[in-house]
Amino acid sequence: MNRNYLLYTNKILLLLSVLFIFSCTSKIKNSDNSFDNESIEILSEIYGFGDKIKNHYKISVHYVGALEDGTEFDNSYIRNQLFEFQIGLNQVIPGWEIALMGMQVGGKKKFKIPPSLAYGNSGAGDSIPPNSFLIFDVEIINIKPPGYIEINSEQLLSLQKEKFFLLMEKKFILIDIRTEKEWQNTGVIEGSYKISAFDSKGNLNPNFLKMYKKNVKENDYVVFLSDKGEISSILANGFVENLGMKNIYSLKGGIQEWIIKGNKINI
Repeated sequence: MNRNYLLYTNKILLLLSVLFIFSCTSKIKNSDNSFDNESIEILSEIYGFGDKIKNHYKISVHYVGALEDGTEFDNSYIRNQLFEFQIGLNQVIPGWEIALMGMQVGGKKKFKIPPSLAYGNSGAGDSIPPNSFLIFDVEIINIKPPGYIEINSEQLLSLQKEKFFLLMEKKFILIDIRTEKEWQNTGVIEGSYKISAFDSKGNLNPNFLKMYKKNVKENDYVVFLSDKGEISSILANGFVENLGMKNIYSLKGGIQEWIIKGNKINI
């Protein structure tokens, strides 16, 4: 095997594994420490318009950050520089991830974040002391959906029958990325390729990319399937944002929602 190809493959595998761990960190925190909207105090809000911010959306904002006594520690307006990031990748403190979800372009929100959702007992440099409550005034300038597409069960059924794709000799490749145990517990959607992406500890399957390339052609449309849709969306986002893949989908609600909707499953 070509040495450069091997190095490239190993780099991709490591990248996807890191993305998975980072993306899941906030979900683990939400579960273990009961982080929720009640932990954040909304001081004021002006609603925007259009699409609402969801997981993996790319966001551009202006903001002012201050301590409880009113001391400003950051102000993007003064710098005349928008702050851009992607929700769900731990690129901002947890309080932002929670407070900005559901906002729209033109929306403004002022909110107070407790230390547990900010910089905790460590603080941040000389500007933010340990155990500080932080007040942010955030304005949403622009939002952009992620490069992958999230579809529900009904849309998947419809797309599978779409004549356009049949005429163009293109097809939807369903890749069930769950574990062997999960396949056995629920069964799988007919025609799915069973390729585990991660084990129960979050370690990436070293053969995943190899098996993916073996079963997927360049112009195929790929739908990743996971248990509840969260893990498949993480993987789909990584494929698009970091690997430059196109025509990548994730099944919303995963296999669990597919079953609840009464759709066919192969045991």
